[in-house]
Amino acid sequence: MNILYYELTSLLRSEDAIKADLQEMNEEIDRVLEHYTRLSVSRKPYWEVQEVLDQLANLPPTHFDTDDARAVFARRADPQGEQYWQEGPSSNLVLRGMINERAHVPDILLSGVIGPREANDLFERFMQYWNHGLGLLDPAIHSPRTLLQRCPLLFTIVLTIASRDYPARPNLYPRLLQQAKLSASAALVDGLKDADTVQALLLVAAYPPPVQRFTDDRTSLFVGMALRMATDLNLHRASRKAPSSRTEALELANHTRTWRACLLLDGWSAVKHGRLPTLRASSSTPRATDVREIQSEFEYRIFKVVNEFMQFAKSSNGTLDYMEITTSFNNQILALRDEIHHVFHRVEDRDQQSGMLRNAILKQTIEYARMVVYSFGFTKSLQQGNYWGGDYTIMCLEAASASVIGLLERLAPLPLFRCSPDAWFEYAAFSAAFLLKLLRPQFQNVIRGSQRARVADLVKRLVDMYRSPAVALQIENHLPRVLADFLERAASHIPEYIAAAGSRGLTRSPRHNPSPPHGMSGGAFNLSPGESLATAICGSIPEWWEYLDRELPGQLPA
Repeated sequence: MNILYYELTSLLRSEDAIKADLQEMNEEIDRVLEHYTRLSVSRKPYWEVQEVLDQLANLPPTHFDTDDARAVFARRADPQGEQYWQEGPSSNLVLRGMINERAHVPDILLSGVIGPREANDLFERFMQYWNHGLGLLDPAIHSPRTLLQRCPLLFTIVLTIASRDYPARPNLYPRLLQQAKLSASAALVDGLKDADTVQALLLVAAYPPPVQRFTDDRTSLFVGMALRMATDLNLHRASRKAPSSRTEALELANHTRTWRACLLLDGWSAVKHGRLPTLRASSSTPRATDVREIQSEFEYRIFKVVNEFMQFAKSSNGTLDYMEITTSFNNQILALRDEIHHVFHRVEDRDQQSGMLRNAILKQTIEYARMVVYSFGFTKSLQQGNYWGGDYTIMCLEAASASVIGLLERLAPLPLFRCSPDAWFEYAAFSAAFLLKLLRPQFQNVIRGSQRARVADLVKRLVDMYRSPAVALQIENHLPRVLADFLERAASHIPEYIAAAGSRGLTRSPRHNPSPPHGMSGGAFNLSPGESLATAICGSIPEWWEYLDRELPGQLPA
């Protein structure tokens, strides 16, 4: 009996010793965090901050025994050089959550702009209305609390995007946007590098802050930073690892999902700006496992074909048969269209809003891709002396009309569409801008009479739709409304458009603007989709933009 009592007493003392050591450890964490995060980290030398983070990274979970806990404090005396190559706190979710919860509480909460209840509400709205764009967040691992623990920047960005359409507080978005910009700057300079920060950057690129001018758009910069951080973190290798637990499987799936979004936005940005993709075409593409991932994979493959076409066509000499080239790549795009139909026509949610949106945006991406390919051939035809664009004129007319009709009839009626990434609004706008070009006098022998009236009416319907509450959010400079203003300004001198506007009813008071010149060389069409939206739809000469800036500096004309 005495022996048993002695052993039990010893065991209790041992547990007390462990608890005492763990309490001491937690107090040490609090002390270090308070000391090094009370002021801005940027005010301290980098090596000093790194030393503290490395020391924190070496702290064990609270289930370690006393000897291990004491060993951690003993290792703190090791030279800095031995710690330099160790992984930091970003690789340890538990430690990262500890640091973020205690030291990196988002400013949108600290400043009282929103409270916890509103944060929960905004998160739920994001998951319901906005997550369909990239499909980055997984309810199995993402919640308001876990976002706070994983990445305060991602928490801020998610809530800011959701506040774009928040009936309870219609004016909340500008306030959160200002805080989000400050948080993004601080996170890039002083924050941890992890997959969640990559996701935050990708979301900013997909739902960028509204701008007044194309030159102010920083989407490609956000994409570039996300790609660089993703490759630093080796996210492209996540799909090759075999998980040892469900938790690890969810985390690897999160990394794979993030890398797939990187590939998609890189391909989209390259097509938009007419540049080479940052990531090589041979970059590993993870295998899709659900319908949302399959959608992203198809979008990436479509952009991959377009980028390959642009690289091939731009690097080739002038002796190639561009009709043969464009036909070949167009056939690849059509093959993808058939594959998409084969894959998705049997999915369970095909008749639900999510399934209809997925089907509609993939069709829209197909038409956009065909339009980009045909417009390049159209440009080459003009440059080679064919004043009417040859066969490409009708091909572009068909593809552009299909793109605009697809948005009006398939996408716009879906409530989720108004909460879509900005890129989805640009597809039809680029096509509509091209349709307006085809209404210029030099093409009147190819596109005649009633056909010109139908084209003008189609563009007018798109303008009205982009201004309607069904698509345009009640925030300043939401992209659909900006694109509608650009298109109508570009069409203000076209008789058929004026007639279409009169028959449908003017949506805004007319304003006298100088008409862009009717004459046009082939070089005026030699623009990327993004450049076309920025310049060509408002005339083919820089003086058009100079006039706008001179008349109304700093703002768009009413």
